[in-house]
Amino acid sequence: MNRDQSPVKPDTFWPRSAWWFTAALVGLLVVLGFVVLARYQQNGPTLDFLSAICRAIGITGDRPPAGTPQPPIRTPTRIAWTHSTLAQIESGSVSKGAVVATACAGCHGEGGVSMTPSFPTLAGMDPEVIYKQLDDFRSQKRSSPIMAGIATTLSAQDSANAAAYFASRPGGLAPVAGEGTPESGHSLRQGDPAIRLVFAGDPELAIPPCSACHGPGGHKLGAPALQGQHAEYIESQLAAFAKGERQNDIDQQMRVIARELTPDQMHAIALYYGAPSQTRTAASESR
Repeated sequence: MNRDQSPVKPDTFWPRSAWWFTAALVGLLVVLGFVVLARYQQNGPTLDFLSAICRAIGITGDRPPAGTPQPPIRTPTRIAWTHSTLAQIESGSVSKGAVVATACAGCHGEGGVSMTPSFPTLAGMDPEVIYKQLDDFRSQKRSSPIMAGIATTLSAQDSANAAAYFASRPGGLAPVAGEGTPESGHSLRQGDPAIRLVFAGDPELAIPPCSACHGPGGHKLGAPALQGQHAEYIESQLAAFAKGERQNDIDQQMRVIARELTPDQMHAIALYYGAPSQTRTAASESR
């Protein structure tokens, strides 16, 4: 006589149970990973069911449509040092620039020699620097209501003329060319933070020496000479770059550097460049 057979054979119960358990676990994980967790974005809205699945498997279904307006790309300046730009600057007329400069004397002084520490001296400044800054004010790449109002009334040729005039004026900034580069390595051992930063920078923070672009010794096209500039003005511009209030530096070089400087270091650099020439010379020779 045959014994009654159980509907589930003992030799198949455990394998089937394991498969069902595994399937249930996988299903639960799929729901959690592809639906529940994928719906939530940090600092973003909760996604719908379909978008959550697309996002979880790597399909960017949560991106806005291609036609959605995007914020404009901000460039630091409209100026590029092309042959045409340099030719425009070289075409500047000193005599015509003297007429344009009459509107500048109230802030920047007669002949561009500023008597007010908060306004920069323009006499002796490279024409490329003046031309670029005027265009940056005109295009609002650099912010100043007063300068923007003046710059918008000037044409590109007017800017070139003003740049030629101020560059030719005596009694202002010291020329950069013709001054020897300090001996390598000496400045890093100096106790004076200003001399270290001006002549050697800070390799640990990837800060190049100020003199590589602004003199003495080195020069970069479009970088203003700083010797003889008002210390108060230099310090205020370093702070503006560090805070991101001024953003017209090409490749963000000044913003990157200024953010690494402490207020005391900014003050020291400003005092070094703003000091009388004989004081700077004595300090440099002591390095």
